[in-house]
Amino acid sequence: MALEVTWDSKICTHSGNCVKTLPQVFKVEGGKFVIDPAAADDSRVRTTVAACPSGALKIKE
Repeated sequence: MALEVTWDSKICTHSGNCVKTLPQVFKVEGGKFVIDPAAADDSRVRTTVAACPSGALKIKE
């Protein structure tokens, strides 16, 4: 089962780190931010979420 990743738009600084690091998971489609954690292995998703500078991305345990 894929991880569940949440995103808080109110604290996001739009650094783009997640999109640049894992574009297959974090992307903008039709003007909306889309997260597809099943598109990469859990360790890569966790590493990218942990690197979010604003803390807007979280793993829902």
